[in-house]
Amino acid sequence: MTQESLVTIHTFTAPHEAHLAKAQLESSGIEAFVFDDNVVGMQPWYSHAVGGVKLRVFASDRAEALSVLGYVDPLAAREDRCPRCGSYDIDYDRNAGWRRRLMFGLMSVLLLGLPLLFRGKRWLCNVCKYSWK
Repeated sequence: MTQESLVTIHTFTAPHEAHLAKAQLESSGIEAFVFDDNVVGMQPWYSHAVGGVKLRVFASDRAEALSVLGYVDPLAAREDRCPRCGSYDIDYDRNAGWRRRLMFGLMSVLLLGLPLLFRGKRWLCNVCKYSWK
């Protein structure tokens, strides 16, 4: 028998908000769990210390639960990811094409008398080190 893990889909500052969302999920047939509601209910100023009241569902129900509650899935909404490996761990490649940009800047000073420096936006994947525009 395999055990499926629970994932937190949203955190609340008040326990009643989490229980309302749980009731909405359960009415749609999705099993949901509320964590840390007793701690925050007894001592409301502990809400930020424990990370709020957590609403959790099984990992397989995550996407459906987010759509039932009307929340946008932060992972599905991201379009910027590596085209080679699909990782979301990407940054701007700050060193890409610096020689070409420097040469263009110097040539524009010689020909026009003013520097024209254009910065090309390139991305770099931190997982597979692939660089793209």
